[in-house]
Amino acid sequence: MGGADHYEVLNVERTASTAEIKSAYRKLVRQVHPDQGGNAALFRLVQDAWNTLSDPAKRAAYDRGLDRPAEAPRADPRREPDPEPEPSWTWSTDQPWSDEQSRSNDQSWSSEQAWSDGQPRAADESRATSTAGDPARPVDAGLVQARPGFGRWRLPALIALAVFAALVIGMLVSAGYQGFWDIAFGICTAAMIVVALPPHWSRRVPFRGLFTTLGVLTAAFYLLALVLTALPFAADNGSTVGRILIGVTVVGLVVTRILTGRWSKAHALDRAIDRTAAYEFNLWGRPGEPLVDDALAAPITPYDVLLQRRTANLLDPVITALPAAKLVHGAQLGAVAVDHMLLNGHRVALIVSLVGPPGVYSLDAYGSLVLNGQPLDSPAAALEAAVTSWRSRLRTAEVRGFLIVHPSTDGRITTRPTTDTAVTCLPSQSAADELLTWLQREGNLLDRRLLYDVLHRAPYGLI
Repeated sequence: MGGADHYEVLNVERTASTAEIKSAYRKLVRQVHPDQGGNAALFRLVQDAWNTLSDPAKRAAYDRGLDRPAEAPRADPRREPDPEPEPSWTWSTDQPWSDEQSRSNDQSWSSEQAWSDGQPRAADESRATSTAGDPARPVDAGLVQARPGFGRWRLPALIALAVFAALVIGMLVSAGYQGFWDIAFGICTAAMIVVALPPHWSRRVPFRGLFTTLGVLTAAFYLLALVLTALPFAADNGSTVGRILIGVTVVGLVVTRILTGRWSKAHALDRAIDRTAAYEFNLWGRPGEPLVDDALAAPITPYDVLLQRRTANLLDPVITALPAAKLVHGAQLGAVAVDHMLLNGHRVALIVSLVGPPGVYSLDAYGSLVLNGQPLDSPAAALEAAVTSWRSRLRTAEVRGFLIVHPSTDGRITTRPTTDTAVTCLPSQSAADELLTWLQREGNLLDRRLLYDVLHRAPYGLI
């Protein structure tokens, strides 16, 4: 059969169950979707593989085609034999520095959730296996809770806007227009409604800048008139009803603009981190690539790309066990980048990895990595600097760095625990369990403002 092998595309065995195929498909489609910075051609291959293998009849026909032996081409005696194919490394943990074959079951957290009472239930049907072969148990903390909630400030803002617009329209209808200046002042009064609109609405108003300026000047004129008529030496103090109406209009404009401004900010958060991103997506970016493709990110060597992919496979059980956890590859704070970032609730783990010989690893008093008592060149210092930068940025979060050590040869990596340090050294065989223990204290809580800052503001240096 021509074309790519559907089982190889989804990275599953031919004996895989429907649930395993579905889990592999959901994991890959998040990584290769064009909206997430993926490759459109690879996305089509994944879709074709899913459309075939998810249908029992299509899958059976496809398997029969695979089992049918292909006609071998006749050998040409005049042609030289083909050279031996070079070994290729798979996407998972089959790395050049290790003879250990990939044993991890890369099942991502299933995004199929039962919606009840308007809230999705945390999926617990998926089970993942860590690099050491120990199952990661999902955290039984109930429903995934996204904070802040969706649609905040919308109802108060709409009510205030409707009342203020009715007040202004009532003033315009009751006023008598006897000349050009009365009509012009009426237009300026109506322009205050444009000032009161939420920014994500007013952007669509033609001549928005002109109407906003006229509305602000009219409100200032009303306020000045209210102050002048209240002075004891004023020639005309005006009617009490008129002064009350002017005061209510000015105060209503200020209150309505505050409420609509808050709604607009919440609306921007709802669009960036919507229900799909909050409840179904748990992965952003790809290992070995910066989150934002710009000139600030340092080039990554092929060796580091393979290392980051190996660590990414190791982190899969964590986001599988914690439905609210989010994994961001290549997270950036301006020019400061880290390989991986795990978020759950108000806890943020910055993760960097390296490969080293078996032995006892620890961090000394200066934050440097030590192997069997001897100093070792490592990214520990850069990770500690990144932790400091992210702590200054994410003031409401608890940020900590984790340095994961993979063995270069057969052997065991052990670490000495450290206390009151910004960076913790972890062996690869127990890193997933250690990270899960540290993150699961937040339960199934997602801070959407924290995730929004990491994905959409911090990479560009926005405040």
